[in-house]
Amino acid sequence: MKEIWFIRHGESAANAGEVTHAPDSIPLTAKGHKQASEMGNRIERKPELIIVTPYLRTRQTAEPTIKKFPDVPLEVWPLHEFDYLSPDQCVGTNLEQRKPMVKDFWNRCEPNYVQGTGAESFFEFKNRIFDAFDRLQQADANFIIAFVHGHVMRGILQYVKTQNRIADESAMRYYKLLLEEFEVKNTDILKCRFESAQWSIIN
Repeated sequence: MKEIWFIRHGESAANAGEVTHAPDSIPLTAKGHKQASEMGNRIERKPELIIVTPYLRTRQTAEPTIKKFPDVPLEVWPLHEFDYLSPDQCVGTNLEQRKPMVKDFWNRCEPNYVQGTGAESFFEFKNRIFDAFDRLQQADANFIIAFVHGHVMRGILQYVKTQNRIADESAMRYYKLLLEEFEVKNTDILKCRFESAQWSIIN
């Protein structure tokens, strides 16, 4: 049996409505660092593997936990945020300014649509999630903590609930529904289990 805790990063500058420039370099706010510290204190069970994404905010969130368990292996996996908007078009913007582009993307509901240079399609995003599940199943560690992002946690929930590896228009519409109904707050934890070749949600 494997148990994986997916933890969303602490409050980032983008979450706080600040102007940002590149998705991978968005830092935590002072509040986000405090949340990360509190999260580290809450984790009492020692993991066998800690995972972060290439994005700064997940590494910053993981730091207190990494310091608490310094001998636990740390790996960087491509479980970074679903950047469906072109980074070039978002330089120097805040959350409010990006809302028209966000609305247009989800209204299209086209799985293979790429909004611009550097953006990712829904199809590509979901396949990153599927690849991560394959990798988790093969990992030697049985208790893993992964510091990830809100969109990733919804993608994980969708896969575990449906056990479906299709990333078509229907899947995208269901994911859009999760955006509206499944709130993921900063440092929320989604706990999953893999047992008898089946994934399930613990919490």
